[in-house]
Amino acid sequence: LLAEWATSSTDTEDVASTISSSSMSSPAATVFVPFTGEDDALEISVTSKKNRKNSEKEAKRSAREEENAMQSAQIDAILESIEDLLETTNCDVSQLVSYIKNLVDVGNSSINQVLTPNLKSLVSARPSSKKRATKSFSGEDEEDSWKQPSFRLAWVGSDNAICHIGTSLHKVPLARLQEIYLLLGYNRWELLEVIRILGPFPNVRNTLRGDIKLEKKRTNDNREGVRLTIAYNSMVDGTGKEILAGKEDNFKYVKLDIWFASEKAIVCTVPAEDDEGDEYEVNANPFANGNGASILLFVAEENLDEQLEKLRAA
Repeated sequence: LLAEWATSSTDTEDVASTISSSSMSSPAATVFVPFTGEDDALEISVTSKKNRKNSEKEAKRSAREEENAMQSAQIDAILESIEDLLETTNCDVSQLVSYIKNLVDVGNSSINQVLTPNLKSLVSARPSSKKRATKSFSGEDEEDSWKQPSFRLAWVGSDNAICHIGTSLHKVPLARLQEIYLLLGYNRWELLEVIRILGPFPNVRNTLRGDIKLEKKRTNDNREGVRLTIAYNSMVDGTGKEILAGKEDNFKYVKLDIWFASEKAIVCTVPAEDDEGDEYEVNANPFANGNGASILLFVAEENLDEQLEKLRAA
């Protein structure tokens, strides 16, 4: 019996020693494992969606930039063709009108309609307040270095279209129209007429100024257009004297339909008489007639002051 009891006692001590050893070593062996639950899964899902959206935005931006680059190249090519055609002795008017129509079509080929924003950008152009408050490194005012959007009337389909936007003073005896320039910005329209008087007389420059109102239009063939209304309220004649319209009843209102507008060119037409009262839609197709009698094409003029100096009309 004593031998059995001793054996049983020894086994009990071994078990107790094992339990005690295990109990003492357990704290050192414990390792913390982070718990990945629903919150972590939700955070991963949100991050994935953000990355996917950013990738989609980047893809759209790249596609838009590529489209704009292609469109700009097409516009440059068409304007170059127009310039070459205008320099020929006997200009093919029907071919010229076709080029102008192509220019308008390229502008309308964009997925996003850009005519209205482009025109608004030109019309409202002005130096930023930040630029006006600073000086350039050369000490020149930033406002002086800012270039106002300037254009030259490169081609017009008829004398009636010129008279529609101008003074018609080029029709007086011994007078010849030399150039017409257009300045935009500050929500104003400024038209400069340079008229040559035959004989030993200096050139005359008349300047018409007016406020602008824009109204989006669309033709029956879904072509984008903008109805531009000019309210002429000031004229500077050839002597440099400014004549103000005074009250609003004396303003001269002129309407034009704009079909293409960028910093490189502007295509506009004189509205058809039966469309003057139409407030929402331009029904007439201005490019249907091959002679383009109602079309006015303005192209960018980079050195307006220099050109006026050459014409002795600065």
